[in-house]
Amino acid sequence: MKTLKSACKPRDTVFDAARRDTVLDLSDLVGDRIKPEEFFPENYITEGMKTLLTEGFRRLEGKSDQGVFKLTQAMGGGKTHNLLALGLLAKHPKFRIPVMGGFYAPDKALGDVRVVAFSGRESDAPYGIWGAMAEQLGTRELFKDYYSPLAAPGQTAWVNLLKGEPLVIMLDELPPYFVNAKAKPVGNSDLSVVTGTALSNLLVALGKAELKNVLLVITDLTASYQAGHQQIVTALTDLQQETGRTAMDLEPVRMNTDEFYQILRKRIFEKLPSKDDIAEVAQAYAKAIRDARQMDVTNASPEQFAQRIVETYPFHPAIRDLYARFKENPGFQQTRGLIRLMRIVTARIWNETRDNRYLISAHDIDLNDRETLTEINQINPTLESAIAHDIASGEQSVAEVMDANLGNRDAGDVVQDKVTPVVAEPHQSGRDAVVVVSANKLGMLSRPRGSLVDFFRKSPLANVNLDLARSTDTGRRVDL
Repeated sequence: MKTLKSACKPRDTVFDAARRDTVLDLSDLVGDRIKPEEFFPENYITEGMKTLLTEGFRRLEGKSDQGVFKLTQAMGGGKTHNLLALGLLAKHPKFRIPVMGGFYAPDKALGDVRVVAFSGRESDAPYGIWGAMAEQLGTRELFKDYYSPLAAPGQTAWVNLLKGEPLVIMLDELPPYFVNAKAKPVGNSDLSVVTGTALSNLLVALGKAELKNVLLVITDLTASYQAGHQQIVTALTDLQQETGRTAMDLEPVRMNTDEFYQILRKRIFEKLPSKDDIAEVAQAYAKAIRDARQMDVTNASPEQFAQRIVETYPFHPAIRDLYARFKENPGFQQTRGLIRLMRIVTARIWNETRDNRYLISAHDIDLNDRETLTEINQINPTLESAIAHDIASGEQSVAEVMDANLGNRDAGDVVQDKVTPVVAEPHQSGRDAVVVVSANKLGMLSRPRGSLVDFFRKSPLANVNLDLARSTDTGRRVDL
């Protein structure tokens, strides 16, 4: 049976800390700093991305009336990555067939597509969103009447700016922009109100025949910036009321599926073993589950567990539980955060001399590793002291001292297996989160329980001939 190191080959980016932490954004797309030949080999096409690319190119080809798409997910959930994939395919026609050929046949007559992108993090854009878009299109002077003082372009102005060749417009992370714009006065109002009006006018303008080949994708951050989110809702409501059309809502990564396993595999590993090799590992784990069932340690189904390993390899199925628990923490950046953490874990495993692992598991998260601990602290910083005291602190924590005294790693392994709920669940004071026991006690607790017959057979009185006949003596009278 092949170990992880012999069966899998990580990508070079896993071992390069500088590249591992790189987060691409729309400015990289606009500035042509992203190489499609490097981006797409690490890209996994989720169902949400497939829909965006299919319907997006149908719009660019003039085959669809659906011109507005909204990507909604928490921070780090894959929204920007979807935008980058669409933008790169729009700008580089030669990659369309290799990437999209399996689910859509793009029109070969469609050449290079113009791409305009704005990130809400560009809060200091001097002429607002409309000025930034006009500048990227090379028609800044066309909107000169809306710069000083800042004013919202109307529908006709938007049509005149955008009409012509096919165009993709991307507006990313607008909620924080709206929050910041509220503090900037414009006449008797503020920039958030003016921007909201401009966005509403743009959405309605996209329904005009002159812009039938113009596509707008907007992202939202519902939970993080409620006030800014409401501005987007208002603009989309205006679109529906005035044109009868709505934005198509898309989820970049479906959180209740195994899509994130596929993303992890694609982003972290260059080569994976054959299906037969994976099945061999899965059956070995199934055998371990059967043995554990006989000892009454678990009630898991060996067959179901083996199937889950086939679906999640080279990651342990429990990584999904890790992901689900991490989501409850506001500091967790969803898919992006899990990719970053698993890259750190993978690099550490491959840099070790030992080669005895078959899956990447939750207990492989080394809390003595500074880079790993930094990542965990970003997810839930309130538990740093508890981790140092109980789990990992340079051989000085409770679990590590127990290991040293016992001469093994039993306590550390137990705690590492429990570290996922401790770190991942929001802290609730007063709740027991981890119980550390020795290997001997754990064995006693998990030992198969015998039957009542077995209990009596093992009794010290089992072979003693006792007189069990009922006495016929009536007893004697006692005066009280």
